[in-house]
Amino acid sequence: MTGDRGLRGLGALFGPLLLAVCAAPGTTEVQWVKAGADDQTISRELRDCTAQANAAAASEHGINQDINATLGGNWQLSGTSAIVHQSMRAQTAGFADQVLNSCMRAKGFTKQG
Repeated sequence: MTGDRGLRGLGALFGPLLLAVCAAPGTTEVQWVKAGADDQTISRELRDCTAQANAAAASEHGINQDINATLGGNWQLSGTSAIVHQSMRAQTAGFADQVLNSCMRAKGFTKQG
């Protein structure tokens, strides 16, 4: 019976997170604009911010691997491994998106679309 309570506890912990991930809106085309910036400038700045976002995502991925090395066995035994990994991927993608957005806004760009 203790295992049942553990599974329910994990469900209570990760259930809302899974719902948030599944309910997230689909991707839409976003354009960055800035008064006086030509296409070449926008592309260059977007590449720079994308590189920063990719570096942040790589760092998060490394952290997630460390967490998985410690707790992955528990997740497999409880049957929550797939949910946890999906959640980690979504969290990493969200973090990278935040880094990209913050970088572009810091450069004076705004989103359109």
